[in-house]
Amino acid sequence: MLSIRALLPHTRIAGGVRRFLELGNRFAARGHRYAIFKPDTTPPDWFECRFPVLPLDTLGAETYDVTMCGDTGLLARLPEAPSRLRVLVAIGDRYAKRYREFLAEHPGTFVVGNSSAWTEYLPGAQGVSVPGGVNLQQFAPGPRREGPYTITVVGRVDKKREAIPVLLDAFRGLGWKDARIRVVTDEIVRVPLRYFFIRKRIEQVDGRDQKALVQYYRDSDVFVTMERTAGWSNPAAEAMACGVPVICTRFGTTDFADARTAIVVPTDDVSALTAALKSVREDPAAAKVRVKAGLERIREFDWERVADGMLRAFEERLAAGGGGQ
Repeated sequence: MLSIRALLPHTRIAGGVRRFLELGNRFAARGHRYAIFKPDTTPPDWFECRFPVLPLDTLGAETYDVTMCGDTGLLARLPEAPSRLRVLVAIGDRYAKRYREFLAEHPGTFVVGNSSAWTEYLPGAQGVSVPGGVNLQQFAPGPRREGPYTITVVGRVDKKREAIPVLLDAFRGLGWKDARIRVVTDEIVRVPLRYFFIRKRIEQVDGRDQKALVQYYRDSDVFVTMERTAGWSNPAAEAMACGVPVICTRFGTTDFADARTAIVVPTDDVSALTAALKSVREDPAAAKVRVKAGLERIREFDWERVADGMLRAFEERLAAGGGGQ
């Protein structure tokens, strides 16, 4: 059995955080010793952890087999952690510059990419891809509640990289009076004034309640993400697992979204998104075919399989001599 830990800046709801929490529960269930180290020891209020949350200040007190970190603000602490293997978990291209700088200073660090796209922004680094994942026991098809035609997006209207205004622009142009956009968010913010005339058809809801989150997906007629940068898109994967038609960019979705499983559109392309939204609504038979293919594809990325891949990567690297001290 291995002792494994991860360094996190917080445990608030976020895709990168979810990865370490979901994996932690699975590592612990298999008998491995797992812990999260962060500045405070407050456990997440949205996720049930089956492992301890320990103070970051105690990082040097004990040697672990594996120490993982993907947060650029904590990477400087990774060399301080006594470990047989130190792992940089590459969680997105927006951190590429800082990752490259760290790897140049610490070339023995092993990289695990959370999508197959990581080699595009960290070429030549020593590591493997372990894409995923999604909790298929939690996110699964189910009954849709009554309501208007619903386009769902996850994120914050004011967060630039999530590009929700691109969707709002497309929706405004469509003029669908019988439809709404549901923004599932961790913080409700003011919608920009330029969307004044569609504001009553834009609904912001709190996405921290995990049971409610699943139902928001199930109540959707189509899910959209127009992210400009991402490693692994949890929302797109979760929506696909719930049997919802998905429209997305290539960012965070390269491992599961293609012409068979989704409609992939260029970043910031309002016209392409508008056409995709029309296609889903006007051709439901084709959308159902993509949904079926998506449900088959997304099964490959269950968290249990991700845990298998991570443990296999750790054990093989440790057997080869590790990368720590």
